[in-house]
Amino acid sequence: MNKKSLVIIMQFNFFLLALTGCCRSSEDVWDDTKTAGRHMGRGVRTLAGKHGDSRQVRCREDFMNCREYEEDDFYTSAYSGLEFEAFPDQDYGRDVALAEPRYHPQKQRIEPGMSKQLPGIEDFTDPRYDVELRTVFQTVYFPYNSGLIKGKGNMDRLRTIAAYMQKHPDTYLFVEGHCDERGAEAYNLALGAKRSNSVRELLIKEGVRPERIFTVSYGKERPADSGHNEESWSKNRRAEFKIFNSDS
Repeated sequence: MNKKSLVIIMQFNFFLLALTGCCRSSEDVWDDTKTAGRHMGRGVRTLAGKHGDSRQVRCREDFMNCREYEEDDFYTSAYSGLEFEAFPDQDYGRDVALAEPRYHPQKQRIEPGMSKQLPGIEDFTDPRYDVELRTVFQTVYFPYNSGLIKGKGNMDRLRTIAAYMQKHPDTYLFVEGHCDERGAEAYNLALGAKRSNSVRELLIKEGVRPERIFTVSYGKERPADSGHNEESWSKNRRAEFKIFNSDS
């Protein structure tokens, strides 16, 4: 847009303002025309890439002190004498009700030892000493350095346990994770936890309620076989079970 076109647009704006401003003074009309001209000029400079220098705002003070427009960019003398008046509070009576926050208490999970209904792990019994239960809660074995449950035998054992738990809703289960003697103590504790949790997750998928299954890791502290060869190590990479019946 060249200067000649800009002058024509400004003259046209002045003509429109003169037609619509019959009830206003000539001074007001001229002030409005000056304001429109400033913004028209600013628009042209912006399109030409001459809007002014930009700078980075680093803090709140920089932001508050920024002036996007020059002081004479806006004509405000017609409103300078106005004051704002706040409306007084109104009494709405019972027409308006404030929403009250609702508190939904979460059900606390009962951990072993927290109540008489569910004692600590020391009161859970080893099912291997029971003629009937030893065929249900059989040991699950793991590959070296792994928490994955593999093999049809392991899957069949866990499905048998899940079926028993579903038929006996008052039975609670502790899954113990164990490792062989190789590796650091902290690492084996973590690996034992991974193995016991893998068993728990599979039992939950088979339909056992999660609040009835607990896990613990003993790492390499409680070997089933004290030997120092692969045969012994394979027996120690395992998950064993302890049970508690709240009805008994």
